[in-house]
Amino acid sequence: MLSVGSLKLHKGEVLGVFGLMGAGRTELLEEIFGAEGDETSLQRLDIQIEGKTIQIRSPLDAIRAGIALVPEDRKKDGLFLDADVKENICITTLDNILNESKRVALTDRYINDLKIKTSSQQQSVGTLSGGNQQKIVLAKWLATNPKILMLDEPTRGIDIHAKSEIYELISKLAKEGMGIIVVSSELPEILALSDRIVVMADHKITAEFEASQATEGTILKEAIPKS
Repeated sequence: MLSVGSLKLHKGEVLGVFGLMGAGRTELLEEIFGAEGDETSLQRLDIQIEGKTIQIRSPLDAIRAGIALVPEDRKKDGLFLDADVKENICITTLDNILNESKRVALTDRYINDLKIKTSSQQQSVGTLSGGNQQKIVLAKWLATNPKILMLDEPTRGIDIHAKSEIYELISKLAKEGMGIIVVSSELPEILALSDRIVVMADHKITAEFEASQATEGTILKEAIPKS
């Protein structure tokens, strides 16, 4: 489904990416999404989706190719905290959904589907809990109907109930055929969510495991830089 150098993602698969701080996990996702590096480096990145080479020079190119990225820092990069729930969810579809009633319906759909706890569509996102804020970031990107969803630390700073709901959502989306990449610094999360796991160190992939055959020890061994 997705091929970026030695990184492969299959349809309906949850691919876990683990590495220690500085390994280059976030940078990898940002490069695939066209949000990191200069234009020359992005042109060198060989990205294929469903066997077709794709040129991604900006996030807009990535969105058009069916890629979505839920960033590591939702407050800094994922949300407009002073805006309301509807504005945040619909921001990625403004060019396509011009009718206000359709935006209201879209927002209502994701509030229900993702069990977002909010007093109304007009509630300021900055007043919501971390778990509900993260669900809104997810809703914003799911509204683009992506083929590939990349999640950078998807459960950081949220309560255990919201974490469980996001785990269920990831599983559901994968069963429906979406390819999902999950970056997490929590090894138990990587092992619980993933079908396959790649390990990074020094901005390189150092190992790949089937999740059923991986252990925390074998993953950590490959995550430690050799130099």
